[in-house]
Amino acid sequence: MNSARTVSSGILLNRWLSPVVDGRCRWGSYTVAVGRYGSVAYRLVVYPPGISARQRRWVRLWRGWPILGLVCVLGAFMMMAEAGASILVILTGSTAFYALGAVAVVRGAGPVRKQVIELTAARSTLVPDSRHTRECRYLASLAATLATADHALEEGLSTPAEHEMVWSAIYSNAEHHLAPARTVK
Repeated sequence: MNSARTVSSGILLNRWLSPVVDGRCRWGSYTVAVGRYGSVAYRLVVYPPGISARQRRWVRLWRGWPILGLVCVLGAFMMMAEAGASILVILTGSTAFYALGAVAVVRGAGPVRKQVIELTAARSTLVPDSRHTRECRYLASLAATLATADHALEEGLSTPAEHEMVWSAIYSNAEHHLAPARTVK
């Protein structure tokens, strides 16, 4: 009976945490942010095709560690302060926690973290600029293609292999698009 309770609570926890930990899309993310004074920023993040759910979770954790780590450090800081620890212990413990967490997240993400592609583009709605507008449309088209492939997979209109082929084609296209920017550095 006790093991059944543990399994059912694990399933509930997994069902609740899965959207938070896994994200909406297995291929990455696409965000559009409207800023001040008419600026719009587009960001497409594409994970390498074929990675496992576990690798994807580690990569997402690695990408979010700067903020998540600070939130965790703040919690640890407050607990140590409430326990009456000295300021030196609190600062040392908080710094060590953040640094060790960063090391753990980097090791967990492994070499996959270097294969993640992130494309960004920004445009102003106040100043017409066709080059930036083309870049933004390009990112939107890649994201739309990936979203269509996700929808087709969910509806049973395509197989996981077909979904993977679309993902791989978009990844290659984005990697090719990113190549000139990498050589500038």
